[in-house]
Formats: sequence, structure tokens, C-alpha cells
Amino acid sequence: MQMKKKIKIKHKIRTFSDFGGTSLRIFVLLCSLCCLPMAAQNEMQINGFANAPSIMNPAAAGSTGSIKALASFRAQWVGFENAPQTTVLGIDSEVKFLRNFHGIGASVVHDKTGTFTNMLIDVNYSYHIELDKGLLGLGMRAGIVNTAFTTSDLHATVNGLENDYHQDNDEALQGSDDSASSLDVGLGAYFQSKKSVLSFSMLHVNAPKLEMKSGSLVKYKPVATLFASRQFASSNDWKADATLNAKTDFASLQIEACVAATIKEKVWFATGYRLQDAVIFQVGANLSNGLCVGYSYDLCVSKLHKHNTGSHEIIATYSFDLNVEKRKKRYKSVRIL
Repeated sequence: MQMKKKIKIKHKIRTFSDFGGTSLRIFVLLCSLCCLPMAAQNEMQINGFANAPSIMNPAAAGSTGSIKALASFRAQWVGFENAPQTTVLGIDSEVKFLRNFHGIGASVVHDKTGTFTNMLIDVNYSYHIELDKGLLGLGMRAGIVNTAFTTSDLHATVNGLENDYHQDNDEALQGSDDSASSLDVGLGAYFQSKKSVLSFSMLHVNAPKLEMKSGSLVKYKPVATLFASRQFASSNDWKADATLNAKTDFASLQIEACVAATIKEKVWFATGYRLQDAVIFQVGANLSNGLCVGYSYDLCVSKLHKHNTGSHEIIATYSFDLNVEKRKKRYKSVRIL
């Protein structure tokens, strides 16, 4: 078997619900062998948007008014071989410069699926505009995206057994590891008031094209994200909000809706549903000294549910202030306390 065709790999939102366990393994194997034009990696999945909005939208940088650092790890479809794993690190802050307030930040995303690894390193900037009913941020990001293909992770044998069709010495498996990098650009708008949040961003606006040393071509498609949150009930001891989160690469669409409750601004619970994918359960706590921790579990409801035990995600954020001039009027996010 020879590799004569260039690969055209297009990034899509993860919607694998139409694949059974065996067919998905075949799909991943074919993609890894680089024989056909197909999607090998997808836009990362993260449940913690409400606690880390600047990861998906540069305009949200500095929206809390504090310096905020975050770390997140997601293990998707646990129990499924070569399932996606995503690690996120980020920091952002609001600063005053030339009488105006701005948001600045940086993020690092490491996303691995099978033999493909994506690394995104971005710098975020947001210009803050004070409106009568809230704060509007207009932002952009610029950085580097790298995609790597690891040949050593490929195995053609099934359970270590070879036959006429599955041999680890296949010529297609003997190539060297490959990688490429390109400029990555994103834009966004972020509005928050006392009870609402509305976020829109366009990621990979420049549709990065990464040409591997082997001649393979990796293409990123622009991805649009929409996040909306609204507090619909509250008392002295608790409050509840509803959120809607959507992503699309204009070929496929992912939608999820959640309802969350926060008790005494210390503990919050949430449950939701990602269309044709999973039921979502979240819990978190605001600890002392600006530390917040959260955990999310996705119960798979697609056809993949027979082949995994669900997805797990943990997130930790740490917020602190320096002795600098602060905006007099603050608008807290519904979830970010």
C-alpha cells in the first residue's frame, strides 16, 4: 500500500455519533494512515466556558477585572482507545492604559486525538467599552497553531496479531513523524451585564493551512462560537442561570444547553444536554483566596456509549488583584464569582 495522495485534513466539531465502535476505529486508522482526505482532528471540546470564557473568545480577556489564571484537563470518551485529551492553560487581566481599560491575556491548548496532536499558543487583546447596561469587549487573538503526526503510534495489527491484511511492517507505517505550524487569528465580541452574558467569536479566521514535510496538507476551517447566559431566578442565598453554547464550522453544528444554580456564592451545580452527544453534570466550589475548582462529567448518549464510560473534565482558576486602578463599576459574570 503506497501513499501517493496528499492529505486534506479539515477540522470539524466532534460529531461521531453515527459511528459504532468498530467503524470508528477503522475511521481513525484510515485517517492516521493518511490515505484519504478526511478529518483527523476537531475543534476542542470544553465544558468550562462559563469559568474560562477567554479560551474561546479573546474579547473576554480581562472581563472579571482581576488577574485570572486557569488550568483545565479533559479526558473524552474514557475507555475508548486513542480518545481525545485536551489540556488548557491560560491567564488574563484587565489593565488601564491611556485613560481606557483593556483586557490582555495568553493561552496554550494541547489537544491530542489518536496519532494527531494540536498545539495552539495565542495572545489575546480586548478593548473595553462601558455601556449604560453593561460592559462590551471587542477583541482579537494572534498566535501559532502546530499539528503533529506521530507514526510510531500507528499499529496495524489487531490485538497484536498479524494476518494478510494487518501487518505492522506495512510500508504506510514506516514513515517518520511529521509536523507543521502556521499563523492563527481569531476575533470576538463579549458583552456582560449584571445578569446576562453574550459572547460571539470567530476562531481560525485566516483558515490556517499547514503543509507537512511529507507534502501532506492540514487545513483548519473557521469556527464560529456563540455563548449566552441569563440569570432567571435569585434570592439572598442562591441564584440560577441558564446557558446556551453553540459551535459551527459551517458544515456541522454542535449545540448544548445547561441550567446552573449557585448557593451563597460558594458552590454551584449544573446539568445540561449536548445535542446527540451527552448529558452534562457539573459541580464547582469557590474556595478561599480566589481559588475556584470545578468538575464536569459527560454521560455519552450517542452510539458510542457502548464503547466508553463517559468524559471527565476538571478546571481550576485562581483570581487575584494587584494594587492598580480598578474600574469603579464592575459587571460580574453569572457563573464567575
